[in-house]
Amino acid sequence: MTAIKDLWHTTWRKTAAAAIAAVCAVSLAGCGLNTSVGTAATAAGTSAQSTDTVRYALWSNPNGQFNPVTYFTDYDRAIIFNVYSRLVVLDAQQNYQPSLAKSYNWSADGKELTFELRDNVKWHDGEPFTAQDVVYTYAATANKDFPLDPSTLVQHLEGYEDYHAGKTQDFAGITAPDDHTVVFHFATPYSGALATFADKPVLAKHVWEKVPIAQWKTATDLLKHPIGTGPYKFKEFVDGQYVALEANPDYFEGAPATKNLIFKIVSPDTLQTAVINKEVDIAEISNFNSKELDAYKQQGVNIVEGEGNGGQYLTFDTKNPKLADKRVRQALLYAINRKGIIDSLLYGHGITFNAQAHPSDPLYPKDLNSYDYSPEKAKELLKEAGWTDTDGDGFLDKDGQKFTFTINFPTGNKTRELSAPIIQKNFQDIGIDAQLSQADFNTTLAILQDPNKQYDGVLMGGTFRPQQYGSANWWSRWGEDGESKAALDKVNETTDPTALAQAVSQYLHLENDEVPFAFLYIPNQGTAVRPEVKNFERSTYEIFSNVSKWSVSPSQAQ
Repeated sequence: MTAIKDLWHTTWRKTAAAAIAAVCAVSLAGCGLNTSVGTAATAAGTSAQSTDTVRYALWSNPNGQFNPVTYFTDYDRAIIFNVYSRLVVLDAQQNYQPSLAKSYNWSADGKELTFELRDNVKWHDGEPFTAQDVVYTYAATANKDFPLDPSTLVQHLEGYEDYHAGKTQDFAGITAPDDHTVVFHFATPYSGALATFADKPVLAKHVWEKVPIAQWKTATDLLKHPIGTGPYKFKEFVDGQYVALEANPDYFEGAPATKNLIFKIVSPDTLQTAVINKEVDIAEISNFNSKELDAYKQQGVNIVEGEGNGGQYLTFDTKNPKLADKRVRQALLYAINRKGIIDSLLYGHGITFNAQAHPSDPLYPKDLNSYDYSPEKAKELLKEAGWTDTDGDGFLDKDGQKFTFTINFPTGNKTRELSAPIIQKNFQDIGIDAQLSQADFNTTLAILQDPNKQYDGVLMGGTFRPQQYGSANWWSRWGEDGESKAALDKVNETTDPTALAQAVSQYLHLENDEVPFAFLYIPNQGTAVRPEVKNFERSTYEIFSNVSKWSVSPSQAQ
């Protein structure tokens, strides 16, 4: 898995030029810190509010992989995107704006991208940021010793094959004419370049060159003490409790308005209580129950709701013999009452999707198979694939093998946890012996990371970044070669808007037909923000877009 491993970590942008009662309901529808960071108790926060601290809730514990090119979870990402900076960022209109770069320009043939860098940026340890940091970051991801698969972006650069094979020490695809200029030389045009730069912060060469690249995922001291150029400096990580950051007074866009930014780990089960009791100030919410929303509002807590930037899915092991036939995967998708899940668990605050792109995207095909809930259609497809109940025990079998299916899912996302028994019941209704297996997030993720481990299905979520159609981490074993890879390559290498629309349509239609995932739902984004917090803004794809302006009102802090 090279480009494809990167494929399943997508992001949407406009164009290339974003529980038993629940089980029954669905199946029946078809059946403080005060002034400084100190001890864990004060940093994690009590009911006391402070004018120099914003406390942000995380549903699960980060795994401490605070490296922008090796991390896996959104919980680590939240820390990374406040400590590190990127060459470009997305604004509220989904346009790319310079950040570490002060400008960028494409050559006429679309094969050369030049960044002019800011000259007033310093790393948190006082060292100057230069073009060599950019070269080092991206060249490292193409190195043969890099512990993950190379990104789609670096594979499109000139000289990638020789550099990756270790035949040369110089990567021809990335050059730095001077300390404030970086040029990326593409062998073929790559439509997802800016999207990738907006998703991958830059590392400090003088810090990370001390550790062999092969050890980057296990360099615990560096991973858990990151040095970046972002608005906040890393201060402390207490595993299972909180991550504490402090303002960077030398931040190139101006010192943050708030001295401390604390990420407190809070279970979704106690999230509302934590917000109402002033233990946290900002929290992503997953429950749109009207009673819960009313409880927030009665306490003056603002609910900021918008279009979701990611979806939940059940990824299939397409290498598993019983799932190799696409008719079986199609049947499983038909069997899931996705609208029922949205209505019962999200209270209607979400939408379905049928390919790895956001339905609001202009290039999202309108004629995709919608896979509307149909147990009858599911049974028909399974019968065509040879799965019938030959012994009358109520379960399908084929060649003497009963159709069993284990749904693996992680803790953390409450809606996802509650959806698991619903899907289990849906599968049982069509004759599949479905079982549930829950574990912590990292244990569940390890199932997908091990290429030698066979599984049936894993419930996961993914955001539509860094670019909608070609680079991602939605964990699939489908598409490593053949027609799907050719279709994806065409998307990545097409920059003409008309040709890109055709290439995207071909790829998403193929994915929609092959069903490597059961695409489930895109929940609306909901953020609970205490009234003391001022200047909070977020766009669909940039949660911390103006984090340096967040503040707590002195008149309302208690």
